[in-house]
Amino acid sequence: MRFGLDYAGGRPGGAAIRAAGFDFVVRYLTPGGPSLPGKLLTPAEADDLRAHRISIVSNWETTAARMLDGYNAGIVDARAGLAQVLRCGGRPDRPIYFSADFDATPQDQVPINAYLDGAATVLGAANVGIYGGYWSVSRALDAGSAAWAWQTDAWSGGNVETRRNIHQTLRQIRVDGVLCDVNVAETADFGQWDFGQEEPDMTPEQDAVLRDIQTQLRGPGLAGWPQLGTDADGRHLTLVDGLAAALRRIDALEGDTEALRAQIGELRTEISELEATTADLIEQVRQLEGHRWPWPLSLIEGPAELIGAQLARLESLLPDLPGLPGHSDADSESRNGKP
Repeated sequence: MRFGLDYAGGRPGGAAIRAAGFDFVVRYLTPGGPSLPGKLLTPAEADDLRAHRISIVSNWETTAARMLDGYNAGIVDARAGLAQVLRCGGRPDRPIYFSADFDATPQDQVPINAYLDGAATVLGAANVGIYGGYWSVSRALDAGSAAWAWQTDAWSGGNVETRRNIHQTLRQIRVDGVLCDVNVAETADFGQWDFGQEEPDMTPEQDAVLRDIQTQLRGPGLAGWPQLGTDADGRHLTLVDGLAAALRRIDALEGDTEALRAQIGELRTEISELEATTADLIEQVRQLEGHRWPWPLSLIEGPAELIGAQLARLESLLPDLPGLPGHSDADSESRNGKP
């Protein structure tokens, strides 16, 4: 399984494409005008891609519904497409994918197939491919009007054409500043110019290990891992993205921890101040409870208390002493139990 890109808004360099983990591109053989300045594959771009071992696949698309113009349009476009392939150093025995870049109905399929049949008179039926959603691709393959299939997830309703050679996912990525669609090659020969000419720089086993590592890092189809969440644009995060997010979270938690430590320090200071204030209040209460006379009266505080106690005792005994005013013998006898 190989991963590739298609793009029209610019021309990312071969080194950047390699560094991003992709090794093939599907390139347009048609100009895009001012709005899509990087649409047309140029000879210089093709040389740069080959220098970085990026395989090239051909696509023709002028307008989304060009194929509805039928048989003669297919002839004209195939001739122009083949000329651009040869201008860029490509081979005449490699397929060109023609785009049905819209949600084609069964009625639309009649001119679409006629267009492909017209292209076959120039390229040969074995070198005619179609790009589109599930139904337009499947119908063209069933009719024998196309021998190659590049299926997009758009207009496919989740259906998979098992005969497809390339799968265009809904995932996009920026490479060298250019927004690109991510594709997956699902057959060894998917129409690349250098098929049969590649010089493998690793064994099949090594390639399988490398692909597995790539998948582990960037997710199935290089589309990220749903388990790791999504970015601001709703795309699934890769393992590297997830690790970066985790590190940012750790930094944030460390900042929160420092703030909490500072707050705890402030609380400890406030508690210490409260403890000191409480101790002062306790001492003041103790002093108030143990009030003493000021000097020099404090010198007689003890004897005065003793004298006061003796006087109180004496007063309690006075009613029992005979001969005092207001005291009678009868009262005394009555208290002594005599009648």
